[in-house]
Amino acid sequence: MKRLLFPLLLAALLLPATAMAQRILALTPHACEMIYAIGAQAQLVGAVSYCDYPAEAKQLPRIGSYERINVEAALRLKPDLAIVMSRNVVGIEVLEKMGVRTVVSNPDSFESMFDDMLKLGELTRHTAEAGKLVAQLRQRLQQVRSRPRSETAVFYEVWHDPLLTAGGPSFISDLIHEAGGRNIFAGIDIETAHVNIESVIRAKPELIVIPIEKRSIAERRIFWEKWLGGGKVRFVAIDPDILHRPGPRLLDGLELLQKALQESADE
Repeated sequence: MKRLLFPLLLAALLLPATAMAQRILALTPHACEMIYAIGAQAQLVGAVSYCDYPAEAKQLPRIGSYERINVEAALRLKPDLAIVMSRNVVGIEVLEKMGVRTVVSNPDSFESMFDDMLKLGELTRHTAEAGKLVAQLRQRLQQVRSRPRSETAVFYEVWHDPLLTAGGPSFISDLIHEAGGRNIFAGIDIETAHVNIESVIRAKPELIVIPIEKRSIAERRIFWEKWLGGGKVRFVAIDPDILHRPGPRLLDGLELLQKALQESADE
């Protein structure tokens, strides 16, 4: 590996800090989606598992996961920029020592997501495209915010065994609020919280959101109707990728959630 690393390190040291990123590693799925959305996909040379949207992203070389990077595989791609969720990801420190620039992207709000898109636009020299995309997304967000709030009581079932939900500090809780609903567990000061069936029953949800992820939606409906009563609660199944990834499709998820909330309130 030493024979591979030395020329890469020398080249990286000679690269100006403000140079356009030409060979990018997208080490988080939402960053991969951002790069495609601003039209900079030709500069992508590698990605991690779960970078699966759009479909073309599945063809990118895989160099690990968002938790651990295969450094040697990454360096073979001769990257000059890595977009990461955290510098604590295993392998990132080595990449940085080898001269690969890193940019952290882990948005926890719409504003920080927009800022990251604009930053990636600058780094890839797709400033205009990024600016146009952010303007469109801001307009859609404003439209969502301008609609009447339903205040529908929402239970978001992050997982079923063990039973997990979105607490107050979570981005999911913010999305429920933005969509005009009320997260029944917003008072829990934990991002992802363990809850029990009794606490859900006491909170009297009007809508249960179930991410479509390795579980039967029909079975979850039967389960909850057994405890809450048939016809007393509505259900909506949503692709978790459009709610859990802070990327361009997040507005799709927000609009879908708002529609479900409004339909629940109208019944």
